[in-house]
Amino acid sequence: MMALRLFIILTLLPVLYGYSQDLKVKYAENLSKDEQYCVILMGGQSNMVGRGKQIDLDEMMFSNISFFDFGLSPGLINPKDNFGPEIGISMQLSKNNPNKKFILIKYAIGGASLLDWAPNYSKDKAEITGNPQFGSMYNRLIKLTDSLTEGLNAKVKALIWMQGERDARIPEAGKDYYGNFEKLINSVRIDYENQEMPIIFGKINPPKAWFPALDNVVDAQIRISEEIPNTYFIDTDSLEKLNDDIHYSSNGQINLGIKFGEKISELLKN
Repeated sequence: MMALRLFIILTLLPVLYGYSQDLKVKYAENLSKDEQYCVILMGGQSNMVGRGKQIDLDEMMFSNISFFDFGLSPGLINPKDNFGPEIGISMQLSKNNPNKKFILIKYAIGGASLLDWAPNYSKDKAEITGNPQFGSMYNRLIKLTDSLTEGLNAKVKALIWMQGERDARIPEAGKDYYGNFEKLINSVRIDYENQEMPIIFGKINPPKAWFPALDNVVDAQIRISEEIPNTYFIDTDSLEKLNDDIHYSSNGQINLGIKFGEKISELLKN
């Protein structure tokens, strides 16, 4: 039943959210077979889903960007009044690449660990971090992307990643973060036949007292950026948070997205 519910939600989200005319931020609604698209994948957990509030935004229109939001809360509900880093990313892509067409595809679930994101997904292993009901998130992202881009002249250009708090909370998962993240990076590059695909990810920085494996995860993030080519570690320590000291505020989410968008724009010039 949970899997069926997730399927229904993910099927309807582009209609219910990605193309809603009630939101302050508008994106291109139509995709054309005559255009060439740069596809940016966005994955992770709650800080990718986002706790920014739409009410805090000015009205904006990104005519060269199409955005598909498959972000979900831990209860598998789309928080349609919230936003994540897509706003800042879109601001930078629109400003720096006005003549390029982009498709942003975001799939994230609050509380998801790399065990939920494992390309070789195991429900038994996902039990370790407590959310086996999420299912194989990596495979779902690939299927969503392939379905949305079918018949289009579209190429996946980068993966933006904001995740790791769940693994940092559970030492059994945190100690394996490097190897699990490396497997995800290798898999997405193989699946999209691009061994140089940029992987851009933000540093996690929740309170250490509540996240005993925080050092393991952050050390793994730094090592990944130093040891695996074309991976980019984004410092997030200056970003504004909500009172929980875990999730970024509206201002924090915008600036997180700007950091991601600046890096993508820089890489697209090369």
